[in-house]
This record gives sequence, structure tokens and C-alpha cells, in this order.
Amino acid sequence: MTDPRIRVLVVDDDPMAAAGVTAVLGAAPDIEVVGRCADGDEVAAAVSLHRPDVVLCDIRMPRMDGVAVVQSFDGSVPRFLMMTAFDEDGRVLDAVSAGAFGFMLKDDDPQRIIDAVRQVAAGDAAFSPRAARQLSLWVRDSRASDARREASVKMGQLTPREREFALALTNGASDAELAQQFFVAETTVKSTLAAIRQKWGVRTRTELAVIVARSGA
Repeated sequence: MTDPRIRVLVVDDDPMAAAGVTAVLGAAPDIEVVGRCADGDEVAAAVSLHRPDVVLCDIRMPRMDGVAVVQSFDGSVPRFLMMTAFDEDGRVLDAVSAGAFGFMLKDDDPQRIIDAVRQVAAGDAAFSPRAARQLSLWVRDSRASDARREASVKMGQLTPREREFALALTNGASDAELAQQFFVAETTVKSTLAAIRQKWGVRTRTELAVIVARSGA
């Protein structure tokens, strides 16, 4: 019989951080931490051995950082959820561009981290409201004029309702929270975000949030 639990590989060069997040995830009955790596160059072998559904991966590691790890996979299996410290720079944007499904801050609420793992395992992107605010700051600080113009053009492709949903993404709201905010069914949220992704040619809500932040809307 197939184990229904979400299999997670934790990657972090800080033993205390790795132990902490392992304990957090271990409290969830539907999640199992199947392995831990102390650096990015150990991930390929660990993925082959443990077959995780989700890799919870630190951004900065001494030998092989999280961005290089994500780039070394095809972006489908396993799915990557990045972890970063609040005061780090925007390197996580490179991981998102490489195919990561989202990111959390290391001091986010434990339940947020558990929920994010569940979202990523289900094929959705995840980032907390605090991570979303940090994402906006990173993008605004680093955006180039060409990227800003391109993002503005993409925003102009949206209907008024799609634009409202897109702007709300920068607060890190979940589908359920967006449904409550706009007084619509959750299925309407999902179909609207899917329509935006198709128009913009992106896969995840994190990529959507990057474009919105870059546009300055």
C-alpha cells in the first residue's frame, strides 16, 4: 500500500536550523522527513535514495547553494520550497526563476511552513505574507528598466478582475483567503489565477507575484 504522507528532504548547512524544521514538520501527521542534507552537493544522491515529494532547501550553503540545486533538476520532481533568512538578499529570486515553487522565511510561523509544504506537494506555489513582502522589496530594489517595462505590459494584459487578484497575490494570500476577500468561490480564484498564468506563460503564483512587484503596480 502506498504511503500517503508527503515525503520531505530537508537541506540546510546549519544543524540547528535543520533540526528545528525537522521537528516542525514531524508534528504534522501527513508529513514525513525522509532525509537531511548538510549541503547542496548532497541533494542529488539523497533525492535518488529517498524519493522525496518536496525538498525544503536553504538558499546559501558553502559548497553548492540552493539556486544551483534547483537548476540541476528539471523543475517537476521533486518540487523545491526554499528557506531563507529575513535579511538575505534577493538570491531567492534566481531560485524561483529556476523553478522553485516558493519560499518561506526561516522564522515564519511553524504552521505556515507545514501548510507551505502541503501546498507545494499539491503542485501549488507557497510563500508567507512576510515572505511576500520581502519578495516585493527584493524585486523593487533589483528591477531593471527593461524588466519593469515587460512586467507593466503583462499587467496591461489583464482584465480588471484579474488585475485585482494579481495585486492581492503580493500579500501572500492563499486561495481560500483570496476567495474570502473577493466574495467568490475558491474555484473561481483557482481558475482566475490559472488564466493569468496562461497569459503570462508562467507556472507558479510566486512567479506571478514577482511580475506584479516588478511592475510597480
